[in-house]
Amino acid sequence: MIDLSSEIKLVKNGLLNFEGSKFLFDLYLPLIGSDATFLYLFLANEVKNEDKITSLETLVKDSQLNLQNFLLAKKTLESIGLISFLKNKKEEKYILIVTDVLTPKNFFNNLTLKGLFCQRVGNDEAEKILKKYEIKRNYKDYENISAKVDESFMIDFNPSVLDLNKGMTLEGYNKNELRDDFSEIKFINYLKNNTQIKVSSLTDEEIEYIRHIATLYGLKEKDIGGLLTECFLVEEFKGNKVDKNKLKNLARTYVKSYRVSANKTEKITKINSTSDVANLVRFYESTSPVKFLKSKQNGVDLSEADLNLIEELSANVGLSNGMINALIDRVLRIQNGELNRNYVLKIATTLVRKGCKNTLDCLEDFNRRDQKVTKEDKYKNYDKPAKENLKPNGQYEEDIDDGTSFFDEDDEG
Repeated sequence: MIDLSSEIKLVKNGLLNFEGSKFLFDLYLPLIGSDATFLYLFLANEVKNEDKITSLETLVKDSQLNLQNFLLAKKTLESIGLISFLKNKKEEKYILIVTDVLTPKNFFNNLTLKGLFCQRVGNDEAEKILKKYEIKRNYKDYENISAKVDESFMIDFNPSVLDLNKGMTLEGYNKNELRDDFSEIKFINYLKNNTQIKVSSLTDEEIEYIRHIATLYGLKEKDIGGLLTECFLVEEFKGNKVDKNKLKNLARTYVKSYRVSANKTEKITKINSTSDVANLVRFYESTSPVKFLKSKQNGVDLSEADLNLIEELSANVGLSNGMINALIDRVLRIQNGELNRNYVLKIATTLVRKGCKNTLDCLEDFNRRDQKVTKEDKYKNYDKPAKENLKPNGQYEEDIDDGTSFFDEDDEG
């Protein structure tokens, strides 16, 4: 915990002009909230004219925020890149750098900020903001006939003047950077040791895009490096070596394929019975889904698509082996031997929403769909469908596949 009386030097990074406040309210306020927005304006005003030496205690007092809200707002501003907090390595002194807000163009070019903004406000509101800042001026029917520089000035200066600002950082609109866990060094080492891609063939802009994609989807350096090999364009000129759309889509697919479900289910159903349904539960739970499906297709090996589907049901949806087998058996009977991914996932996630935690729960849910009988008889007629629920194609009304799945719905926006 920082000592409240410690020295803090406020430093301005950029112009911090009035125009930026409009972008702050439109683009950042939905992400950071009112306290952080106020704190940014307060700090920007404190350091508007010159660097300032103060303390955390003074800043908290002058801002009129309580300490907890101040620290939470400060952390939020650091995470979004609007302020940076530096600690002296030798003594208890700090520097707090207040940075310009990004312009709409740079804000929406930052994939992390763009993703967070759309996630928070939704696509419709995001489109409204984009249209608000869209440049609508169109000069395609006009020719630029403005005077050229050499029509008014003699270009005859000493080349040495071009080095006047060498090594200097001049004020201007900042290039706001978000801190993340992505290590460029680890990424470069992975490319050198595991791929044929030469790091020198990538531009800084391409590496920055790769960083944004990795951060946005939570990928490790080796993960994004492996995906890059599939969308690296060897024959293209430098600057066009990365198929950006393909990389983004591969990253998105990769994350979906390996997303781990938080849904907790029971591997073994506790059931003390020798009834037909109890034996069916034991059969489902004693066989792996791969072997079970293979037995359903007369020993023929599973396709890659079916193997991926089983992996999704286990890792992404969180179903136990017994629940997967019960679901597969159900779908194969209803769909005349077809195993459509979207259809299977739709029923699987419906089971999760209904709170099914084991194989028996699944069978009970299927049975409730099938027929209206007394509690005593509901397992005896497990395979007999209720005619009143059947559609002309033999499917049940609530089992009709509309071509969507939980994972497709999850991607909207």
